[in-house]
Amino acid sequence: MAAAANPSYLQTGLVLQALHQKEYLLHLYLYQQLESSPNANQKIVVNPGLPFGFGLTVANDWAIYDGILPNGKLVARALGMHIGAGKADYNWYFSFNMMFVDDRFKGSVLNVNGLNGINPGVGGQWAIVGGNGEFAHAQGTITYTDKAVSGGVMKELRIRVLCPDNPTPTLVTSPIKVEPPVGGSVGKAVDIIGKPQRLRSGYVIDSISFSYTDEAGVKQTAGPWGGGNGGHPVKINFKPTETVKKIMGTTGNFGGNVVVNSLKIVTNLDTYGPYGKENGAQFSIPDKDTDSVVCFHGPDGLFLDAIGIYVTKSYFLLSAI
Repeated sequence: MAAAANPSYLQTGLVLQALHQKEYLLHLYLYQQLESSPNANQKIVVNPGLPFGFGLTVANDWAIYDGILPNGKLVARALGMHIGAGKADYNWYFSFNMMFVDDRFKGSVLNVNGLNGINPGVGGQWAIVGGNGEFAHAQGTITYTDKAVSGGVMKELRIRVLCPDNPTPTLVTSPIKVEPPVGGSVGKAVDIIGKPQRLRSGYVIDSISFSYTDEAGVKQTAGPWGGGNGGHPVKINFKPTETVKKIMGTTGNFGGNVVVNSLKIVTNLDTYGPYGKENGAQFSIPDKDTDSVVCFHGPDGLFLDAIGIYVTKSYFLLSAI
């Protein structure tokens, strides 16, 4: 059965950039003040009166500091709840949002859950299962040790968080064919198969061949276009995060026809070339810095008579924080 077409509210696309992660290591102190304490920061909302506190439900707004009180500065608050989850022993299930209030991470949140048995001084580990702000798409662990303090418990937290270094997606737009090709008009017009999404490999100057990824994520190849046998083959292998931003070069008369004399490829990471001889009129395509080159087209002649490009305004990539 064929998949249904996407509804108007949905867009999908390939992630074409390698995913990099940023690691955060935090050392903090959580203070849990029981309801009987003058400085209580939790409240029992359900108490069925069962053994081992089973079913006991408590709302919490615990304070988290960067040091041991009274010297610590408030960094975050643990907003959530914990529930008695053990029928045969004391065990608590915690689920809370660690909301940061300090200047460095203000407004960012870590989503935390896990179990905690009553065993002061031993502690345990919670899971970080998400987040937002600077901690968007977070994953990691919080390892803690418990220490009894006046009115409650202090938990010393060792936090390790991994987040994508670039979590905000940019949606791909349809590729645009830029015409006419730069150079001469001799030769048979040649074009690519399918809608290109990303340029993948490289070219040689007397002729050009390349591979690209189409909108279905399939690698396609094209060329060689042109038939020149002079010079030496040159191949460019683009890195996973590399995108072509500009094609530059020169055009001029050769053997009575206008051809592409030289080419230079400019990416977001490097510049390749020039290849050939930089004689004749200069060109640079596309004319906008926001475009990205995803494929080529042009006439297939004795040499690389002309070159045209496909561009997109954006990819479905991840932009840096």
